[in-house]
Amino acid sequence: MPSDELIDILTEIREHFGQCLRINSGYRCPEHNARVGGATQSQHTIGSAADFIVFKVPTEVVYQYVMEKYGDRDLGIAIKRNPNNPYGGFIHLDTRGKKATWEYK
Repeated sequence: MPSDELIDILTEIREHFGQCLRINSGYRCPEHNARVGGATQSQHTIGSAADFIVFKVPTEVVYQYVMEKYGDRDLGIAIKRNPNNPYGGFIHLDTRGKKATWEYK
């Protein structure tokens, strides 16, 4: 079950942009996490992470908003950019309890 904090933040992001939010990856069992190359201590395996997009909003715009609104909180925030499609990446958000940011290559 995802954390209430994660649900609240995702809901606020959806409401801010006024668009549907699609979760590409939420909870992953350890076996699936290993198959997709997830970190062994992935926040996805405990239900505290989501990779998502916001329909009709470029990934970079969503990322900038998330960083401005939540970047000072104890969250994991990352971006996967698609250089050929501004809508083709995703944002990772987790409630790990400590601040961490990175970019997927």
